[in-house]
Formats: sequence, structure tokens, C-alpha cells
Amino acid sequence: VGMKGNPENLNRGLDCDVIVAEVRATSHKPDEIYGIIERLSPGTRKIELFGRPHNVQPNWITLGNQVDGVRLVDPDLIAAFKKRYPDGNCMAPPPPDPGLA
Repeated sequence: VGMKGNPENLNRGLDCDVIVAEVRATSHKPDEIYGIIERLSPGTRKIELFGRPHNVQPNWITLGNQVDGVRLVDPDLIAAFKKRYPDGNCMAPPPPDPGLA
């Protein structure tokens, strides 16, 4: 986890610093990591670098050469994207992986 600047709303009393999870496919982070990061820095913008389609999370920006086009989850981001790029292709996020349920 990296941060830019000196965020004032950083939760320094994080409830977890160890994740115990089953091994998953290559590049699949444990689902718990996203909740931990949200609790670490609530209400802030987050970006995932080198993401893949299965890494797309609500309220996150996921960038990666395996993410096809623009996939937005947050309704406000979708509206802003369509306003700025009326002819842009804004795809829905991929469906949840049934193997992860």
C-alpha cells in the first residue's frame, strides 16, 4: 500500500495486519485486502496498478494492460465519464467470479 502526501484521515489503529486466506489463482489477491485498505483510509480515492478484470472494485480505479477498455462501477464516475467522453465506450464491470463465492 502506498500513499501520496500526508493523509489526515488515515486509520492508524488498523484492526488487522495479517491475512489468513486460501491460496487462489495467480494474481488473485485475497478479497479481505480490499476491506482492510478501505478501513485503513476510509473515504479516499484508491487506485490499483497492474490490475486485471477480476480486480475491479467499487470506488477504485483499476489500471492494467489486461483490463479491456474502461469499466466503471461507481454511478458518479460513469456519469462523469459519459459527460466528458460522449462517444467513449464505458463497459460494465465483469460479473463476479462464481469460483470465488
